Amino acid sequence: MLTEQLEFEFEAPVLDAQYYRDGAQDLIQKLVPADLLASRNFKSAPQRARFADLLPLISWSDLSKAPCTLSVLLLCKYRFNACNFFYDMVSRWLLPSKRVNVELFFASDVRLPHLSDEILSVAEIVIHLKSTQDVEEVKRNLRTTEIEIRLGVVSNYHARRILEFKGLSEDGKTAMIQEKISSLIQSHSKNFDQGIFTQMQQFLVTCRPEFKEVRDYHHISRIISNIYSLRKVLKQNIESFKTKRQLSVKLLKTRLEASKNSPEKPVLGVLIGLNFLHEQEKFEAEHLASAIKKILPSVAVVVDSSFAEKEGALQLLYLEIEKKGRVDFILEEIKILRESLPEQVKSHIERLANPIFMPRNEEEVLRNIMTLSRQLRFVNDAPQVTLSFDEQRGDDLCFTIVVARIVLEGAPSLPDLLAKKSFKETSPMRFFSDRLRRVGLLRRKYIKEATVLRALVPQQLFLREDHSIDFYKARGSVFNALSEIIGELRDFNGGMILRQGEHLSALKASLGKTFQHQNILIEKFFYALMPMEMRSTLETEPLKQFFLLFLQARRTEVAQKKQEIKRAMAILPLFEGVAKKKIAEQLQSLRVPAHQLVSVQLDDNETSFIGAILFSEDPLLQVQFLQLFS
Repeated sequence: MLTEQLEFEFEAPVLDAQYYRDGAQDLIQKLVPADLLASRNFKSAPQRARFADLLPLISWSDLSKAPCTLSVLLLCKYRFNACNFFYDMVSRWLLPSKRVNVELFFASDVRLPHLSDEILSVAEIVIHLKSTQDVEEVKRNLRTTEIEIRLGVVSNYHARRILEFKGLSEDGKTAMIQEKISSLIQSHSKNFDQGIFTQMQQFLVTCRPEFKEVRDYHHISRIISNIYSLRKVLKQNIESFKTKRQLSVKLLKTRLEASKNSPEKPVLGVLIGLNFLHEQEKFEAEHLASAIKKILPSVAVVVDSSFAEKEGALQLLYLEIEKKGRVDFILEEIKILRESLPEQVKSHIERLANPIFMPRNEEEVLRNIMTLSRQLRFVNDAPQVTLSFDEQRGDDLCFTIVVARIVLEGAPSLPDLLAKKSFKETSPMRFFSDRLRRVGLLRRKYIKEATVLRALVPQQLFLREDHSIDFYKARGSVFNALSEIIGELRDFNGGMILRQGEHLSALKASLGKTFQHQNILIEKFFYALMPMEMRSTLETEPLKQFFLLFLQARRTEVAQKKQEIKRAMAILPLFEGVAKKKIAEQLQSLRVPAHQLVSVQLDDNETSFIGAILFSEDPLLQVQFLQLFS
């Protein structure tokens, strides 16, 4: 240690007394490397840079057997209240279980002109430790406390957050989580900066005490670090590709700690991060649970395991799943989930829509009555039906139904049939009769009767994975319910809908169970086919090949083509609307008959696709067709 007087100055000249100078000099000599203090190369740039890199400097005395004293020393750049923060951290949180006895506290603001132009703060605190238990606990906490002091003395923000956090929880597990996260800042500084400390604070403040109670500190630390990393990567990607869907999935295996009444159980944590492309989009824990169950139907969501954060268009969501019988997840299940979950998440994003105000068109109802009555020409003709969607009323879909039928003598009226107790008790649908009128006579003997009905159908029964309503399925259910009541019916305005439904079912069946989790995408693709009548006539095999080609283009994001003797097909991913319009115009320029050309245009998340099937054996025409998609 140096014995000569150091060249330093007090910030407040009034303190320039010998006992202050001796105290400050002693602390500086203990903290600053001797070669820096001994140098006579005044204001050397390398030495000043080295000194700046060393700050803040912290050291503590060796801990001996209890009872003993511990001296903690600090030298840092001046910051308002930095020394108060240093005092609080050592006196209150080095031994969280009790308030320690402070034997000495010395602090002063000084200058070291040959090493720095900035004001520096030097401080020492000495505490007394009475028991061996206290000494051991301080030894465990000393390294973590040092890391926190280093963060807090250079940043008022982190000092405030550290003290807020200390006040919120003093349990041992939280302290271990804090120590784990603090060590990440030191050991992985390239990946984790001081911002992870804020993430830790937010997570631990937001999650319930029960969540922390049954999960070990290592797993909670993994959740926090993965949330921080995921947020950082997603923000960078969103900034680079603002109009593209960004989605990442992390899977974290762990075991929930045993409680008094139940043993330890294995669970799988699922963490996803995504960005919303539209203000009306929504994705919450129930959407994620539904997406997971599409892949692993037998799993269950762990109660109270979800955690969500939303920042602008960025959404982060965590929940845990478990298998029956406390069985662990195997590698194959985790692999399937990792590969399939991103697509399922995209298909489960809900897009909110405003309810439609559409008063019923009475003129159309009257026109339907007259049209249906004219269809009844023979006594044995099946009743004629039109079904039209009216509105969403609360949680129900409302349909207007017109039924025209021949009423034989003694036959019950339609309202009487609907009022049957057996039907009302078993069906979730509710039918209400608006009016009943005679619309003519057949052979001057048989009455033609028209009944206008309203049907209220619970929309919950027809929600798809993305929470959109399957209108065709709802309409079909209403028609089937009417058929149960009345008997054979003719769906006057639903013939094409019925045939389209049959062709769509045939396509799904041909694709098999492998593609069950992509039902929404299959339906979206099918109902984008043009011309519309081809949805009812196109054979299943070429349609299947066309869909598989679309999936390949979707996965690779490059054009895909296929040429056979009787047909050629191609599909192209697009990122500019102008290109789509140009290709559509070029397809028309081929002057191919409508029944020989089936096209599709659809948007899938952030990418648009355009494609077509050409039914022709002309090789020259096929080449011209395929060149359009180059």
